[in-house]
Amino acid sequence: MEYYHFTNTEYGINNLVNRRIKASTLDNLNDPFEMLGIELSNKAIRKSIKVMKSEMTKKFGILCFSKTWSNPVQWGHYADNHRGLCLGFEIKKEDLKAVEYVSKRLNSNIIKNPEFPTTLLTTKFSHWRYEKEHRTVLELSKFVKEGSLYFQGFNESLKLTKVIIGSESKLTREEVRKHLTELDNGVEIIHARAAFKDFKIVTDRSKQ
Repeated sequence: MEYYHFTNTEYGINNLVNRRIKASTLDNLNDPFEMLGIELSNKAIRKSIKVMKSEMTKKFGILCFSKTWSNPVQWGHYADNHRGLCLGFEIKKEDLKAVEYVSKRLNSNIIKNPEFPTTLLTTKFSHWRYEKEHRTVLELSKFVKEGSLYFQGFNESLKLTKVIIGSESKLTREEVRKHLTELDNGVEIIHARAAFKDFKIVTDRSKQ
């Protein structure tokens, strides 16, 4: 199935040239409630969850994708106000964990479930629902480290299939294509635009 990763132009081109995307750790995601989606009024539970999150931050990296590229809010938040890129990847569904969106913090009794770390890792406030997020979670040792950053290279499990140029970008398809390697010959490159009838982003067929 195809999933999407939003980025600005600089990082997007760098991703294409180096055939990789950056992994995030729990301490540099944009939601302060990451791993904190349960009710934490109990001081002992709050302390144990804080320790667990710290340990998981040291051990795991996350690749974040969306099931859609048509939401204008995502382009605004993650692709430099529609001036960036969105990269499409073919990824096996079983390699991803779908994020569950909830309106209330989970009951702290969930801590008794041995799967609760995974539950916390894939639970977010319902207002994030528009992202339709799916995550790949791997040990940091599985990534390539450069300085303090971690990267996952393109491969058969993360196969680049599409590059979508933001509606406000000055990039051309030819400029994007020259940054692709021979391994990405079949990658589709399209321009995006605001839809005429709906509040969504669609393919600009006038630039095909």
